Amino acid sequence: MDRFLPPSRKIYIGRQKEVYDRRIFGVFPAHYPREIFWAMNALPVEIWDPPLEMRYANTHLQPYICSIVKSGLELIVQGKGEDLDGFVFPHTCDSIQNMASIVNDYLGIKKPCYFFYHPKAPYGEASQEYYREQLHRFISDLERRLGSLNITALHHAIEKGRALLSLLRELYIIRARGNLDVSNQAFYRLIRQVEYRHPDDFIPFLKEYLEVNQGEKENGPVVVLSGVLPNPVEILSILDQVHIRIGDDDFLCCGRRLTFAEVDEDDPFEALTKQYFSMPPCTTKNSPISERLDYIMAKINRCGAKGVIFSMLRFCEPELFDLPILLDSLKKNNIATLVIDTEINQGISGQLKTRIEAFAELIR
Repeated sequence: MDRFLPPSRKIYIGRQKEVYDRRIFGVFPAHYPREIFWAMNALPVEIWDPPLEMRYANTHLQPYICSIVKSGLELIVQGKGEDLDGFVFPHTCDSIQNMASIVNDYLGIKKPCYFFYHPKAPYGEASQEYYREQLHRFISDLERRLGSLNITALHHAIEKGRALLSLLRELYIIRARGNLDVSNQAFYRLIRQVEYRHPDDFIPFLKEYLEVNQGEKENGPVVVLSGVLPNPVEILSILDQVHIRIGDDDFLCCGRRLTFAEVDEDDPFEALTKQYFSMPPCTTKNSPISERLDYIMAKINRCGAKGVIFSMLRFCEPELFDLPILLDSLKKNNIATLVIDTEINQGISGQLKTRIEAFAELIR
């Protein structure tokens, strides 16, 4: 339905600045405490796959750097981030850290850069204490530009975050059951709006969406998708064409950022810490492969998937390290798998389209 089409990012951001006087920060993938921004009347806008022609980024980066990092740097050097009040670089991978150094130390951009260092495994008490310290350090850095954080506002922002996560989990559950009457493309077009919309308008939007779009989806084989993000979008459209439903995903930008359970803590910093540590296993956090396998198998069982498609972003080392063991383990569990090698915004070749169609026939 037309009213559920996503708003233009540029227009939306402009309205947030003009009407609500919010500061806008460009955030690179993937894990960061968005509630802190909301509490400080700021809006985080995530930078994953801006549709830009590569003209300058390759002069700053090695040829074996992933296209997410290249397109993000391209956005900056083309001056497309002029409306932003700063950039945020989480410690997701070495490539993003490399880009952070280039932007902060060498490009001479007149925008403040902030860094968020979430812990890697193992996840013991020391890791949780480290995460709490990072939250305080991050807030202190932001306060120099945005003013003091109001703890009451942070409580309210965390409540909004819980409500948003609850709605997103509900969407995924209904989708897994086959009771969300929308295409693969439409579903991820909806989910990805969380990357830039404020909860004050996105929460009521999701509630209305759930009321309108529930219903039986046509029968057909179901798959789980794994990777970084649902791009190129042509993959989704091909699966729609061959009547294959994506019942669930293991995407870094989507399913992997949903917490396992609602966290109820009075201390806002403890709540944010527990929320982070309740997220699913992820390559960017050095989670054990056994945990990732259990997580993917649970998704397969929940939605009745016949196979798993790994949409691997070229040169994404964290994802590629886990891939051989995951493939071998799924094969032992009699789960069909398909690995496709992609770059964002590059479309797909006729050969790759044929492989996806052949996989659809295999699981049918």
